[in-house]
Amino acid sequence: MEASSLPLVDWLKRIRFPKPNWRKLRIPLLALGIVLLLAIVGVILYFLWEKPPTEAEPALATPTLRPAVSDYPTPPPPETAPPTPTEFLETPEPTEEVHEVRRRENVYTFVLLAKDQVGASTDTVMVARLDAENNRLDVVSIPRDTLVNVSWGVKKLCTVYGGVRGDMVSFNTYLTDLLGFPVDHYAVVDVSIVERLVNAMGGITYYVPRDMDYDDPDQDLHIHISEGYQYLTGTDTVKVLRYRMGNDGTGYQTGDIGRIGAQHDLLKSVAAQLLQAGNIPHLDQIIEIFRTSVTTDLSANNLAFLAREFLEMDKDNIRFYTAPGHSVGIRGGSYYELELEGWLEIVNEALDPYDAEVTAANLNLLRTLEEGGAISTTGELVPKDSFLNFYELG
Repeated sequence: MEASSLPLVDWLKRIRFPKPNWRKLRIPLLALGIVLLLAIVGVILYFLWEKPPTEAEPALATPTLRPAVSDYPTPPPPETAPPTPTEFLETPEPTEEVHEVRRRENVYTFVLLAKDQVGASTDTVMVARLDAENNRLDVVSIPRDTLVNVSWGVKKLCTVYGGVRGDMVSFNTYLTDLLGFPVDHYAVVDVSIVERLVNAMGGITYYVPRDMDYDDPDQDLHIHISEGYQYLTGTDTVKVLRYRMGNDGTGYQTGDIGRIGAQHDLLKSVAAQLLQAGNIPHLDQIIEIFRTSVTTDLSANNLAFLAREFLEMDKDNIRFYTAPGHSVGIRGGSYYELELEGWLEIVNEALDPYDAEVTAANLNLLRTLEEGGAISTTGELVPKDSFLNFYELG
């Protein structure tokens, strides 16, 4: 019978397929198996090692009075009426059950301080909330001249870090006065970290909002960058961030608030370009920059968790805000007074990590008085003469 007339099954049986030489394939297959096994183990170990940041306790704050100067005595407590016999007391109505304040899941808060190039003050204070559940990052800038209830004469937020000698536990106490809750973690950086970060990215493209011409020989600072789209190196990026006003005395129309807006715009541009696929290969350099140049209470596995969350984030889910307020003058000094209602709105929308809203009762904000000095939202009077007299400084 011809092969063509054989049934298909019988025909296939008569075909001889070459047997694979398993001895020759054994070593490559073994090597491939080991590589795959190591890769799987590595991924498992990474996710076991990676760790989200811890959360601060307690919940919403109850501010305590903190006298501005010690020689202003506290008035004696008012006399109280004698107690009423219990048999004449009416039975109280049952009260509503008090809601226990709870943390929202996978939500973390941070404060970022950028130190001045010279001195112990902080040029930038940003508070951030990472919502890992919704892949969203909110960042709020608090102006450096914001009024704070401190015991020394220059009652500005930028002086607190130096005033507490870099003690971040003490710093967080004053920051809690402004926020109504303690932040979970902190990071203190020098502005030069931006230079290293942008250089690791290979530079950025950015629309510079105005001509910037400024020279300060004392700081060896020389800024000469034209308005328009520019390719910025790390050094140029730092100069744009630091720019306040030009050699002719002109600057941003809204002063420090305009500068903060420009900083936000630049940082958003850096973040957007960092999230591009072409910059992910530089992640190891970026993590090393943060590890060696940032003072923080975050561990290496915390940073790994945050880096992964950031890389999974859409650039439109990174939002920047500026604390609302207005400039005030006290004894010749220029301060920034937070506007209570607008500030509470931003705190609750962008920063609060709890399931209850922050209220004025949780804050210790200073408001200026017409006759001079200030009064806290706690009712504490801060005398005029507890503020430094800038007029005497000439």
